[in-house]
Amino acid sequence: VYKRQSVYEAASGSGSWTSIDSGRTNAIRYSFDRYNLAGTEVIVWADGANNATKYNGTTVTDLSATGAPANPKFVKHFKNALFFAGMSATPEEVVFTAPYTDNDFSAANGAGVINVTDDITGLIVFREQLIIFSRGKIHRLVGNTIADFQLQPISLDIGCIKEDTIQEVGGDIAFVGPDGIRLLSATDRIGDFGLAVASRPIQSETNQLFSSNTKFSSCVIRKKNQYRLFGYAAAISEDSAQGIL
Repeated sequence: VYKRQSVYEAASGSGSWTSIDSGRTNAIRYSFDRYNLAGTEVIVWADGANNATKYNGTTVTDLSATGAPANPKFVKHFKNALFFAGMSATPEEVVFTAPYTDNDFSAANGAGVINVTDDITGLIVFREQLIIFSRGKIHRLVGNTIADFQLQPISLDIGCIKEDTIQEVGGDIAFVGPDGIRLLSATDRIGDFGLAVASRPIQSETNQLFSSNTKFSSCVIRKKNQYRLFGYAAAISEDSAQGIL
């Protein structure tokens, strides 16, 4: 993990990379989020193989208190707590900390576990909701603490089949479903019908792309209001690389 000179620089995108945390082992991909619970900007990350870790501008600390998830893939700050998902032993669970803490997993203090009964493929905070994507379902978590959290279904027939493809763009959420690139608002409104598929005009090309075992990443170009999806397959050479625009 490369650390920037300060949390402010990391948050603003300025500064230079200066050091390496070599204590990570077997890391897969990193997911990040930023939060401020006690007046200090903090970056937290998860890699799917180790405990989640935070960096407060001075110290790198593993989140390994009693009850902490051992190897989460995803982490998000929501309602003054941290939410973790993608653990290998419990891929269907979301684990969250006690309010206003990042390393207290005691149920007596307000921490807890939510089970969505399907393997989770991503988390995103959107309009005061935590959207929980799994392979065949989408849920929203609303409320403020464990006392009033409610897990509500958005779709029980469609989910996100490719991790790292979930992005907020143009006031909506884009993700890769089993039938192509979808928008959350359309999926919520009309369910699993093909009319909700944003990539429908190039359906055959996207189906071919997503049927492979290619690993994907995504990003949003804010100035262009554009969602970009990148795929990688070790067997494809640079000269043979293709794209869909």
